[in-house]
Amino acid sequence: MRVADVVRELGASAVLDGAGDVIVSGVHQDSRAVEPGDLFVARKGASADGAKYVQDARTRGAVALVAARGTITAQGAGMPVIGVDDVMDGLARASAAVYGHPSFSLEVIGITGTNGKTTTTHLLRTAIDASLGRPSCGIIGTVAHGFGALKTPASHTTPEADELQRLMLGMKRAGATHVAMEVSSIALALGRTRAVRFTVAALTNLTQDHLDFHGTMEAYAREKEKLFLEYGPGTSVLCVDNAFGESLATRIVGPKLRVSARTTGHADVKPTRLSMSTNGIEGDLQTPLGVFTLRSPLVGAHNLENLVVAIGCVCALGQDVRRALDGLTNDHGAPGRLERVSSDADDITVLVDYAHTPDALARVLDATRAIAKARILCVFGCGGDRDTQKRGPMGEAVGARADVAFVTSDNPRTEDPAAIASPVIEGARGAKAEVVVELDRARAIALAVDQAAVGDIVLVAGKGHEDYQIIGTEKRPFDDREHARAALARRRHKKA
Repeated sequence: MRVADVVRELGASAVLDGAGDVIVSGVHQDSRAVEPGDLFVARKGASADGAKYVQDARTRGAVALVAARGTITAQGAGMPVIGVDDVMDGLARASAAVYGHPSFSLEVIGITGTNGKTTTTHLLRTAIDASLGRPSCGIIGTVAHGFGALKTPASHTTPEADELQRLMLGMKRAGATHVAMEVSSIALALGRTRAVRFTVAALTNLTQDHLDFHGTMEAYAREKEKLFLEYGPGTSVLCVDNAFGESLATRIVGPKLRVSARTTGHADVKPTRLSMSTNGIEGDLQTPLGVFTLRSPLVGAHNLENLVVAIGCVCALGQDVRRALDGLTNDHGAPGRLERVSSDADDITVLVDYAHTPDALARVLDATRAIAKARILCVFGCGGDRDTQKRGPMGEAVGARADVAFVTSDNPRTEDPAAIASPVIEGARGAKAEVVVELDRARAIALAVDQAAVGDIVLVAGKGHEDYQIIGTEKRPFDDREHARAALARRRHKKA
């Protein structure tokens, strides 16, 4: 695409300094990733200012630049400069334009909400593939991004705008027709998804998280609702089992579907008959396209919520609900979400889950309690350099639901682990659970597995699929599942 054409895509506020006939073939906001022919976007991030890396980008082959209006000239940069008022908006729109607006020819389903985004996108991918009878749906989210053989590790739940457009283009070229994407509140606040066309936008729920970034729950909610009120999706799918979802449903003007995990109340998609057990979820599901049988190996009311949101999206897309539900019969959801790491040879059950907010912990512990025949021992902690207001409530959520609460470190980052744990411990001790403090996460997991009695459940919460722990500024290898399996092996050896 010519630079002059990029300027036209960016709108009247964009100003070009330099030649407009230069051809750009890609867009990058990280100078280290620039390739010959790229348009470099000098955005100001949390820890670095892209303006300092213009010459590095040029050395690597950048042929044009997007920057804040009036900060850099074409003469100073040594290449044409597009000046914009909002660099993040410029990054999103320039990326979409240069990569050919891939979301215009894909059915993109954006899932937002505090909890359930990852599981719902994985369920939706399975449902869409089953409905269409072939691999059709790419996925973008917390665990990884990919379609078929295309797989990319995820550094953010929702990638930066340039990476997002490249991912969608790659999926389109590989044969995808749909993309199920997690849309985080931070991505909405920073405009990463601004140039994406959403066929469907869906809400799971809204509970406390990310207040270190947003400041207040009101500000957090405003970012979430942008996806529905500002992006103009073709259809909105809203779980109305929470006050925010119900309120949002009354404010959306366009096509919408209300979904619910409850058999009572007003919803377009909801169970009319329901049975939940250690074997999973079974029942009848009412939809706008008829009543269908639902069978899933997933456990707990929170997973029923994820399932009805996914099926609501299937209905919004006008796809075959029966085939979609058939596909979900054997789908265990996303890795690290109530993932069983113990085997039939073990005398206890060990589950690993990503729950790291008060509401998520409450949900997963309630689901675990529903299948427990003995005690629940929960290993958990709270991340450092993040929302401090959720620490006490996290302790309260576990203390009220587990029999033994093992308070440990999560990703302490640059904070003192003991300082992070203090309000968590205080919250837990105010409830019924026995509280054990062991700030070394590996030792805490081993201690819980060792202290569990026959038939107990050990739930290791907070990190789920993550294979690292951030201590200081260093990302160290650490996988809860590996440590749990090692502890289980030692337990079996002792009992042999």
